[in-house]
Amino acid sequence: MTKRIIPLALLMASALASAPMGAVAQTPTAGAEKQSPSNNKQHQQHRRGPKQFTFSNAEGAVIQLWKPDLSTQPLEAKMGEITIPSTGMDNYHAIVAEKDWGYLKEAIIRYEYLRGKPSGESPTRLSAAVKTEFEVVPAPIPRGHYRYHSDQEWAFSVRFKETLLSGIPVVMETANGSRIESISDTKGLVQFHIPNDFPNIVEGERDKRSAEFTVSAAYANGGTEYQTLLSAEYRVNPQHWKSLSLGVTVTAIGLLAGGFIGRVRKSGKRGAS
Repeated sequence: MTKRIIPLALLMASALASAPMGAVAQTPTAGAEKQSPSNNKQHQQHRRGPKQFTFSNAEGAVIQLWKPDLSTQPLEAKMGEITIPSTGMDNYHAIVAEKDWGYLKEAIIRYEYLRGKPSGESPTRLSAAVKTEFEVVPAPIPRGHYRYHSDQEWAFSVRFKETLLSGIPVVMETANGSRIESISDTKGLVQFHIPNDFPNIVEGERDKRSAEFTVSAAYANGGTEYQTLLSAEYRVNPQHWKSLSLGVTVTAIGLLAGGFIGRVRKSGKRGAS
């Protein structure tokens, strides 16, 4: 029977029953709790210091940190957690965990932006590098001030070594309970619309919550099954509050402009009489 990666609940480091190695999630995580945004903001402060991530069933996994210049550094999971050391480089890094069961090879990948001195490297170089045999690759990685947000469409490519694969079933799952299935096209690409599935959103109120999503796929080649999972964070779409504030601003400008025009017209009438 084919084994399938089922993403970790992403809010706890629980072992998975149907896949040997669980997903990776940032510690602490937030986003799936059913509480108001104002009550949850305390959990979403800007993270300082080394980033930490939680694995489940990571025993025996080989974990590497890929730097922007494609050099690598080994990482070790302790008590189910890994700490990302400072590399001194500013740009995206990739955390790659691999586990070889003989008949099955698993891989989990996560891209994280680390601060440091300008690396002079493009994130595209990191994503294009073959970091594991079978992987789901962001196409592209969010750059600049962009992030994954709910209610947005993003593309991912499915690749075995250097070959893009078509016709591969791919699944997106979120910590908020959504699941979307798709199939890679002739170019090895798959498009997913990240669900707008954060609970208790209050329109017009700034909401800093985030949650985890995964994009996973499986592929058989040469008698070996490969399972891969891309882990990432997504946030509440700012359009929930920005569009309303923009509307208020436009209305205010309209009222001010209307008052100004009215005064000009009145002045013109007085001048003409």
